[in-house]
Amino acid sequence: MKASTTPRSYADIIRRSFTSLLLMIGLIIILTVSITLTIDQLVRAQDQAARLSATLQTTQVSNFQDWLTVNRGSGLNSHNTFILIKNSDGTTTSFLPGARKIDADNAWSVPLTHLIYMKGQGLFFSETLKVGGQTYLLYIGMHVLLGNLHVLIAMLIIAIGLSLLLGLFFVRRLANRISRPTIELAQAAQTAAATPSVTQPKLPQPLEPVEINQLAQDFNQLLAAQNNRLQRERQFISDASHELRTPIATIRGNLKLIERRGEQHPEVIPESLGFIDQESLRMQHLIENLLHLSRADRAAVTLQPLDLATLARNVVAHYQPLIQQPLSLEAPATPIRVNGDTDMLHQILTALLDNAHKYSPATSPISVRVAQDDQAVTLSVADQGSGIPAEDRTHIFERFYRVDASRSQKVEGSGLGLAIVSQLVQLNQGQIAVQDNQPQGSIFTVRLTPAPDPKKISENP
Repeated sequence: MKASTTPRSYADIIRRSFTSLLLMIGLIIILTVSITLTIDQLVRAQDQAARLSATLQTTQVSNFQDWLTVNRGSGLNSHNTFILIKNSDGTTTSFLPGARKIDADNAWSVPLTHLIYMKGQGLFFSETLKVGGQTYLLYIGMHVLLGNLHVLIAMLIIAIGLSLLLGLFFVRRLANRISRPTIELAQAAQTAAATPSVTQPKLPQPLEPVEINQLAQDFNQLLAAQNNRLQRERQFISDASHELRTPIATIRGNLKLIERRGEQHPEVIPESLGFIDQESLRMQHLIENLLHLSRADRAAVTLQPLDLATLARNVVAHYQPLIQQPLSLEAPATPIRVNGDTDMLHQILTALLDNAHKYSPATSPISVRVAQDDQAVTLSVADQGSGIPAEDRTHIFERFYRVDASRSQKVEGSGLGLAIVSQLVQLNQGQIAVQDNQPQGSIFTVRLTPAPDPKKISENP
């Protein structure tokens, strides 16, 4: 049989749990009281059997008068107590009319007890007493026990039923109170989802319960992050559109100029082709940045040991002729080995140098430093440019983020360079951070995992 897949509400779950708990407690109470009462009656019956055995030690039962003497001496209740004398030939003798109805041979015995049940007679406590050479069969009726149990169970069932009805009323109110903040939060989320808005509005935060308050707070943080991301993406689309529109307009304008005046004034052709080449290169750089970011998202990297100092020397030697700023490198002559991807680390250092070059004056120095301590290998790029405000440092590695306002920026770019660097650093299992340089500028530091030295491994197998 398939389990129901219909989702249940808080109120339904609480009602079912309360009902199950109350019924379980009621069942435990009924069983406990019934067992306690039964044990008490059994102890009483055993005490009566002991008194009867003591009386029979001094009295020989051979007629009805003897039975009356035994009854007075033991204090037995003759209405529910019966004694049979077991003869040597297997027959039984009784001096009470009711005892003749006892049919112990067809009785059903309760395991581990002295209780037997005889059809038509009820429940009895049975005991075999051997006094002298005589065997007595004692049967004490448990009708009072059964009657008390019936009354007690009926009273408990009524009490449990009333408690259940009263409890369900209060449980329903409690469940509605508990679920109300969740329902209101869900309704607010549905309303926000159905509202055509550029940004998603904040959800209400109930003061209690604490769990729903925390859930609403987490949702609002998620919505705030989503709104910020959407805002940056819209800003990026606007920037990218503007960046693409400008070179496209320049290219089309120069093509029109060549078309109109190229034959009569051929001297305009080289200049127009230069503008076309320059603007197409800008478009290429923007598209390449987008491709780099997309590839970094899907890249599967296998890290290999490499010499970071040698890599940094090669990048600096290749980059220095391309810029006016003086570029210096501080790196040990001995290899600095890290686990990483050569192409990605080359791209990381090149992108950091591009960033330092763009935001530094033409004559201010740029320095690269490779160092190693006990925990990590560090690759740093320091410039003496305009620096980065403290409030922007936590955002500069986010995609599409620009420190300057998009339309008033003086430095060309798409806001993707540092986002690509951050993604590549993560793929190389490293971290990147930025701090102030003195007296001005910024220092970008990449921390990477050092690779074991193969010479030390061979010396210590």
